[in-house]
Amino acid sequence: MQGETTVLDRSDIQGFVLRGYRMPHAAYLFYRFTDVPAARAWLAGMADPVTTAEEWDAAPSWCANVALAHPGLEALGLPTESLESFPADFREGMAARAAEHLGDVGDDLPDNWEPEPPFATRGVHAMLMLSAHDEGELDQRVQAFRERAGAGLEEVGCEGAAALGGAHAEREHFSFRDGISQPVLRGSGLEKDAPPGRPPVKPGEFLLGHPDEQDAVCQLHPAILGHNGTYAVYRKLSQDVPAFRRFLHEQGRGDPGLLAAKLMGRWPSGAPLARADRADDPVLASCAKHNNAFDYADDRLGYRCPRGAHVRRAHPRNGLPSERRHLLIRRGLPYGPELGDGAPDDGADRGLVGVFLNASIERQYEFVQREWINAPRFDDLENDPDPISGPGGGNFTWQGRPPRRLKGLPRFVTVRGGEYFFVPSITALRFLGDTSAP
Repeated sequence: MQGETTVLDRSDIQGFVLRGYRMPHAAYLFYRFTDVPAARAWLAGMADPVTTAEEWDAAPSWCANVALAHPGLEALGLPTESLESFPADFREGMAARAAEHLGDVGDDLPDNWEPEPPFATRGVHAMLMLSAHDEGELDQRVQAFRERAGAGLEEVGCEGAAALGGAHAEREHFSFRDGISQPVLRGSGLEKDAPPGRPPVKPGEFLLGHPDEQDAVCQLHPAILGHNGTYAVYRKLSQDVPAFRRFLHEQGRGDPGLLAAKLMGRWPSGAPLARADRADDPVLASCAKHNNAFDYADDRLGYRCPRGAHVRRAHPRNGLPSERRHLLIRRGLPYGPELGDGAPDDGADRGLVGVFLNASIERQYEFVQREWINAPRFDDLENDPDPISGPGGGNFTWQGRPPRRLKGLPRFVTVRGGEYFFVPSITALRFLGDTSAP
């Protein structure tokens, strides 16, 4: 298969896998199946309303996508051979793998997760994701799909998310532009969007049934079940904005914005320190391709972008072939009210609803979280976990002449819940919805 170019059937792939909708409002509905025929009928009925990756003649006002957890596939009565063809990471789920495979500690562990949805006890069978340009439109669609679910599904949780307002419309609660760097799949028709020097990856890194970077093909049983599907990691992350701002002002030595950029590895606009280390560069940030056309080859010591900065840990850009085996497609939106600049702590819960796509949860999401985000050792650093989304308590080394070492960083981000989901193709949705199938 070396050298072959796969043209992906975008009409069979759920849309959010290949394209970010950029819709400012979203709702995530979680279900438990209570009646197998009704659940299968619901899946069959979802094949048409689910948004695919096909090109749009006119942008839709809303989108819908669906995913299934392993307990949901068990509840549907799939044969043992099919259930066991899924990898161990997906079968076991996030809660069981949090400590060992994700490196979660303390408040991030399942014992401290929110009770609803019941992720810690694996009480979620399916996730319905709805996106819309208008909040009123989203509310209508949520109600319509709740009625569609009928008596065979029990809603066990619902999470709302929305882009922040005004000048922060594309930013998360720490005021940084989010979702900038995304892999492009070969054969997706979107290759033109790949930044210079960062070629598209083979589709098998994200889609089952296609060759990956090592020309291996991951299949499920039967093949129709997995082809054009992927895995979605759902993770709700609470952000302690007041603590983050206090830390910046206490440790920023009169320039909290520079400290924030050093912790993140980008400026609030999204401009990378690797290309703009002295001041923010909104012009560079506005060019999607060139804003991601960089690596750290000429900054190995970390004088421009600290070696432990968040974006450098999450995507080291070391040029090694192995790096392309740990890429993630990231979707999601903030949840909770925005805390205005200079506003006092209002005690509200706010954060990010993250959805991370990959063909191998263990090799991609779990590896990044365990080895790059939570690990205290990284790139010759000894006790420096990720300063933004790591577990806190460690240090942050700001390389320079002289270097600075900030010790005992607070925890800024805490896991509130999560699960591993299978995102079936449209063909697989119809297969799963066939009430005559075993």
